[in-house]
Amino acid sequence: MQLNFIDWPSFKDIVLEGGTTLAEYCAQYAAVQTNWVYTLAAFIAIATLLIKKNKKWYWYVFIMLYMIMSVTSVGMHTANYGEFQPGVLTTKLLASYVDMSFTELVAWSGVCCFAFEFYQKADEKKKRNIFLIGVTAIMLIVIGVLTYEVFVLHDRPLYIGGGGAPMDGKTGGLSLAEFGCFLTALPILYLLVANFKKMTSTEKLLFILIILTFLVAFIITSLWGDNEINTFILGNIHGHSIWHILTALAIMEVVVWVDQRDVNEKLRALGGKAI
Repeated sequence: MQLNFIDWPSFKDIVLEGGTTLAEYCAQYAAVQTNWVYTLAAFIAIATLLIKKNKKWYWYVFIMLYMIMSVTSVGMHTANYGEFQPGVLTTKLLASYVDMSFTELVAWSGVCCFAFEFYQKADEKKKRNIFLIGVTAIMLIVIGVLTYEVFVLHDRPLYIGGGGAPMDGKTGGLSLAEFGCFLTALPILYLLVANFKKMTSTEKLLFILIILTFLVAFIITSLWGDNEINTFILGNIHGHSIWHILTALAIMEVVVWVDQRDVNEKLRALGGKAI
């Protein structure tokens, strides 16, 4: 099959010829440009951990997966929406498969990182391993569903909030795989509640800020979709682009939390008081 990606300088001609809508053109262009905020956040996050001499390898894996996702997301938003046809394996569908796979891996690795953080002691490793196995099982199921949608159904219907509508850029909502990413990340809330008392006041505030940032981003992108410029703030701000910006901000908040936790662990090791 031929891969078809949007040539942005000439895509306006497609709009004028009626091949797509101006709202779709603006939405996808906004989504592509704000994806680079992901990339920038990832570079800053890795640089911060290196400068602070953080030796926790799992956070580097998480951020590298996040950085890769920033590029696959550009590919997904650049793949031509105009060629989308339910039941046909198109460039858009393949690009969405690669992007959603890495999105799921990012969600999975994020949960794993927090599990490593909270269950470090020898007597906690069994609980940690059981937790990691469970989260990994969820991740594999989600990727399995995504694989079935793309390579068997050749479609990704928007079941959650979209009423089963095709992923054609006209209806807001989430596919099963997209919703599955949020289910994969949900155990972070359990980790927060189960280990809240173990954190210092500063760590608690940062963790709550991380959760709230993701929650606001999730609400905006869920209610106002990602394929068209819509009514959010009278159509002046693209909802899914806000998701990109806020989740990039949340990654920076995660790095601050990781650094604060690392500082506190070193203070305790020296007999000092954590902050």
